[in-house]
Amino acid sequence: VAEGICQVLAYMWLETEVVPSTSTASSSSSSSSKKGPQSHVENKLGEFFKYTFFSNSSPIYGGGFRAANAAVNKYGLRRTLDHIRLTGLFPV
Repeated sequence: VAEGICQVLAYMWLETEVVPSTSTASSSSSSSSKKGPQSHVENKLGEFFKYTFFSNSSPIYGGGFRAANAAVNKYGLRRTLDHIRLTGLFPV
């Protein structure tokens, strides 16, 4: 649970800070990153890291990420964190 939610938070950071959204052409310039637009290499590296979260075969890191990500997608980050704090488990 602990590693899974940490992986989700890392993934969320990666999505917002390293890999800009591809929905608009100006998204990299409007990124919340403090260092400005990302280079092509940084974007490719970020996409690779995002892929590794989903493809990791480790039960602790990969499985934990997938379980935590499913909970966050279903209940939201705040409710998921509150549930973990109260029970030590992901909400189902």
